[in-house]
Amino acid sequence: MRRREDGIICSTSEKDGEGEVKGTIALLSTSPSLAGTRTKTPAYHEGKHIMRKISGRKRIITPALLVVLLPFLGLVNCTPPSNGPSSPNTQNTVIDWVNFIRFGGITYLAAPTRPGRSLTESDLGPVFATVTFKLEGNVQNPGYHSRDGDAAFLNAGTKVYSVKGYSPTFRLAAQQDNTFTLYEADTNPHARKGADLLDISGKVQAIGIVSDQDGVTELGVIKDPKRVTVLVTMVLEATVDQNRQGGNRRYFLAFHLVDGTVVTRAYWLDTGELARGILLPKAFGLAIEAALPK
Repeated sequence: MRRREDGIICSTSEKDGEGEVKGTIALLSTSPSLAGTRTKTPAYHEGKHIMRKISGRKRIITPALLVVLLPFLGLVNCTPPSNGPSSPNTQNTVIDWVNFIRFGGITYLAAPTRPGRSLTESDLGPVFATVTFKLEGNVQNPGYHSRDGDAAFLNAGTKVYSVKGYSPTFRLAAQQDNTFTLYEADTNPHARKGADLLDISGKVQAIGIVSDQDGVTELGVIKDPKRVTVLVTMVLEATVDQNRQGGNRRYFLAFHLVDGTVVTRAYWLDTGELARGILLPKAFGLAIEAALPK
């Protein structure tokens, strides 16, 4: 691995004689949709550069894997940063975009709503922003860095709405394929505390602990209101370091909110990190372990 000029740590790969990609695949799975995926040490995550790059003529990671809650990236892009949509020598590059939008320097990722309810039109607040550029089909340069107004899959001109009851620095929504897609903040350069990423104070009624194996099975749940309040306070007051890279012992925590929606985040017991970059105290981990079956 090496560190790019802009600070991104990345690994390299090479093609074999048939055009297949060889080398390190760094897959940082923080989404329950990819639970059970075998992962190697994550090489990098960089919120301004939300893509999966596969050098070679054959695609080895399919778009079907890109149901995203939080960042998980495929082969690491080691090309220098670039602001142009295309660049030389990209004819053998395939880019699978993660479903993201960016406004105000914050990168938001599409968040699965299950096991909670889906968004409806009644959840939408005022228009917050408008997409100005769609990356899919328009950007072939794997060194491209996203700008405010960019979206992976939303067409230019698409209205992006605030979500009632939540800060727009946490949740936004847009209509996509006749449904409403919920986007939640992933990378916020201004985040210093957990509350800067998650607007859930006074809104959590239970915390579910979900299996790392399938991303569905609930292994335990914390329902006691006082205990929930204490744990949520730890999350909101925790320091944020978005350069962290997860850990080894992972679960998913489902914060069941009073409005019926759910916020799900990967949590590593060994490092105390709640995705993405919320560094929780040991007491939080002990509470999660206590809620797990013996």
